[in-house]
Amino acid sequence: MQAERVVVGVGNPDPEYLTTRHNVGFMVADLVAERLQWKFRRLDRRALGLGGKVKAKLASGESSGSPALVVKPLTYVNLTGDVVGPLSRVLDLEPESFFVVVDDLNLPLGRMRVRPAGSSGGHNGLRSVEQALGTSEYPRLRLGIGQAEASTTVEHVLGPFAPEEREVVDPVLERATDAVIAWLAGTPLEDLMGRFNGPGSEGLEHL
Repeated sequence: MQAERVVVGVGNPDPEYLTTRHNVGFMVADLVAERLQWKFRRLDRRALGLGGKVKAKLASGESSGSPALVVKPLTYVNLTGDVVGPLSRVLDLEPESFFVVVDDLNLPLGRMRVRPAGSSGGHNGLRSVEQALGTSEYPRLRLGIGQAEASTTVEHVLGPFAPEEREVVDPVLERATDAVIAWLAGTPLEDLMGRFNGPGSEGLEHL
């Protein structure tokens, strides 16, 4: 298996989490694979010489003539790095070759932000990736899920989007998919930030 660029959608694998806020990374990964007509398959740990903790689904293909992967770790959000770290070693990739797509409590619902690096912001998935790669200098795409004042953090992130929230979120997921596909094709992060982070780039912001 070869890849020059790897997209990592962060989420929880069990069916009950499928439509929750914490799984927007998986949602984008699915949309990217669907648009590119790549099929997800279970990662073959034995063929790659990987350990038992490395559980993931992979979709692979070529983008602008270069091999690429879309990855959905099946280790739960908090252990995302258990997949990213071994893949970085097997594929011999630097941290900047990974593009992590993740939910963000600190962004309003409907906002998205491309960043070349940064702190975990309290997100356990990003913290796990940082520990696995040994650096916070890796690209990420944060998708705002907002913070519900009446809920605890756990209840909020593990809760499904309300129908009126889906009207805001669905267009943003499509734009996030545009951003990921552009990155896979080699578009520089600076160009992505200018295109997707600016005013008017986030779709609907308010309910």
